[in-house]
Amino acid sequence: MTARAIGARGDSLCPDPDGGTVIFVPGLLPGETGKIAASGERGRLVERLTTSDERIAPFCSVAEKCGGCSLQHWQGDAYRAWKRSLAIDALEREGLTAEVLPLVDAGGTGRRRISLHARKMGGRLLMGFAERASERIVDIEDCPVAEPRIRAAIPALRELATALLTPKVDTATISVTATEIGLDVFAARKGAVTLDDRLTGGELLARESWARLTIGHELIAEAATPVVSFGKAKVAAPPGGFLQATDAGEAALAGIVMDALQMALKHAPRPARGVIDLYAGSGAFALRMASLAPVRAVEGEAAPLAALDHAARHTPGLKPVETLQRDLALEPLSIRELEGAAMVVVDPPRAGAKAQMEQLAGSGVPVIVSISCNPSTFARDAAILVCAGYRRGPVTPVDQFIHTAHLECAAVFTKG
Repeated sequence: MTARAIGARGDSLCPDPDGGTVIFVPGLLPGETGKIAASGERGRLVERLTTSDERIAPFCSVAEKCGGCSLQHWQGDAYRAWKRSLAIDALEREGLTAEVLPLVDAGGTGRRRISLHARKMGGRLLMGFAERASERIVDIEDCPVAEPRIRAAIPALRELATALLTPKVDTATISVTATEIGLDVFAARKGAVTLDDRLTGGELLARESWARLTIGHELIAEAATPVVSFGKAKVAAPPGGFLQATDAGEAALAGIVMDALQMALKHAPRPARGVIDLYAGSGAFALRMASLAPVRAVEGEAAPLAALDHAARHTPGLKPVETLQRDLALEPLSIRELEGAAMVVVDPPRAGAKAQMEQLAGSGVPVIVSISCNPSTFARDAAILVCAGYRRGPVTPVDQFIHTAHLECAAVFTKG
């Protein structure tokens, strides 16, 4: 079979010459031919028969197996053109023609948070990422795309995993976040925390100079509160809490938000009641915006919202920040609740914010910033606003997860 193109999830699209259907196959580049073992729509590359001029050698020793980076073998310019096309194609599927800016390379110094799966099999520890389209774990000794402090910690994380896994509890997930104070390590595992867990964990934290170690719901040890800065504010995010994948990615998205806010405040009518941040998380945008305007931050999870609130109350010079816990997928802010806002920022999970966008579409809010980690739902939600008369500015594609099919999109919508 010959690969025709790379699909939206990073697999090659191989038309079946017998049935005419398309088979999704990891590992081939456009124009390359290979022997494929197919099962339904999914295929596995048995042998590559031809090699594209765009193929390069991956810099990670497990790149061909690991599901974390599926496109390290693709030459940079071709990869970046395809990555930008994900936004263009998603918009076109919704009937939207938009100016899509050049792809922002937001790899920065590496990913500042990763989650490693650990499992014991036959007395051997496997720790790493899942294979693509499989539950098998690719065992790693290094992760070249991670922030340097995380890379250096992998041997110690393997020690932690070895201590946590037992014959009765043979799987765990260890999440690591690189903060300004040090590494924040969070282990999710079934079963109660034991004395051995506490002793081993405490020793590792002291030896490795980690900031905090949490196992399940229990804080094992904390040398210093791990914090990240959002503008003026320093936030103690909850263990395992969400952050943008890279510092550079967060900075790129925050720059779009802050530029839009300055525009919104310049043209806002006198009675405008500040700005609203929906799906606010721990405050990456809300706390920055609070340097210029009062903010209402809405988030579904209690722990990140509490971290946001604490930082807002302990950071001098910020405008008032009001917090509201609400599941916006089930109960979006109504048109009445949106009334009077000078600007709204929406940064939902991959499923998008369809119900909330429908309320925003009828609200008349003059400026809406839409950010999404899924081009398809970004385009769907954008179409809702455009149909309601909003003008869409240029779309900025931001590549935090380099060598993968994951892409952030952001755009500013205006009305009036």
